[in-house]
Amino acid sequence: MTETLNVYWETELAGRLRQGDKGGFEFQYASTWLSDAGAIPVSIRLPLRPEPFDDDACRIFFANLLPEATTRALITRKLGISESNDFKLLEALGGECAGALSILPEGQQVSEQGSYESLSRKDLDLMIEQMPQNPLLVAHDDLRLSLAGAQQKIPVFYEDGKFFLPHGSFASSHILKPAIPGFEGVVENEAFCMELARQAGIPVPASMVIKGKYPFYLIERYDRQRDEKGKLSRIHQEDFCQALGYSFGKKYEADGGPGLKDCFGLVGEHGTQPALDKITMLRWVVFNFLIGNCDAHAKNLSMLIRKKEYRLSPLYDLLSTRAYGQLSPKFAMRIGKQHRADWVLKEHWERLAEEAGVGAKAVLELCGEMGEKVPELARPLAATFTAEYGGKKTIDTILKNISSLAKKMLEALKR
Repeated sequence: MTETLNVYWETELAGRLRQGDKGGFEFQYASTWLSDAGAIPVSIRLPLRPEPFDDDACRIFFANLLPEATTRALITRKLGISESNDFKLLEALGGECAGALSILPEGQQVSEQGSYESLSRKDLDLMIEQMPQNPLLVAHDDLRLSLAGAQQKIPVFYEDGKFFLPHGSFASSHILKPAIPGFEGVVENEAFCMELARQAGIPVPASMVIKGKYPFYLIERYDRQRDEKGKLSRIHQEDFCQALGYSFGKKYEADGGPGLKDCFGLVGEHGTQPALDKITMLRWVVFNFLIGNCDAHAKNLSMLIRKKEYRLSPLYDLLSTRAYGQLSPKFAMRIGKQHRADWVLKEHWERLAEEAGVGAKAVLELCGEMGEKVPELARPLAATFTAEYGGKKTIDTILKNISSLAKKMLEALKR
């Protein structure tokens, strides 16, 4: 028997996702969406057309909206479904996804009805405490929240220092990310690196550390915006795995996933401001190198999609993985064919420039500028940050890594 999910763009029906008896997906745009002069494709890989898209064409986009790894396993176990059942996961979680889409069971309408449930600090602590058993709050029957990625997190609405859970069609404004057992200071790590990125001229969403019994990292969603009345609306986005046609199981280049050449190619081919976005991406690559972020894979890059505009989103998930000895020192995406920071030479940056379609001189100058600037910014920031939030041991490790990696990079540029 064929099952159907309705795919809404905000409150408008954009299409229908079907699953046949053999488990294959089929996506077809709604005729009303196709006749709308303002209609936008849900993905660059799914252009507007009346004919349906088969499983090979559409599954990757929709499956990439779902959580991964341990979080996915916990959720499917809680729901009593197979870990590989993307369709049932979308049915259960798809009400509040990344981007502008809401995915609902057939017969269930998107309306402007909804509510925000107020959360006390005690409520937040209990939610965080129970996250290993209740990821994405799946035990709440009336919540349908999905966030891609392996790390546990919760979408919330945050305003004037108060927290709320979104119900119905109401959107979340922020993402709450608690500490990860076994990774000391990870909350402070990400908050510090994101603020350092902002000071270094990299566009990032506003974020902060919320202290308490269970400290957590809170980041504003860049795919949400407020209208003049303060109501949240959704902005569409797709990550680079979705846009390039890779499953989340292949987000790492070593696993057959996209590399930096593919990512720059996507921006060059489809971006409406490719020159500007390529420079931002290059700053992102160099910054990740300097802080020791070896987990900068293709799902950590996204494009924001508005009518006639396809632009690189603000950057996110910036933290130093080198602060944790148990994590791989290999880059998620190689720099000029090199996968280890200690082995990156001038020629690898020049090769990266070629892959990006940018002049080598500009890339080398950018490396030199950031190699000087980032350590200078990091030292005073570390002092003020640790005084307010703690995490000194982790931040000191990051500072040492930045100093060491910047020195190596600057020395390599002289050869």
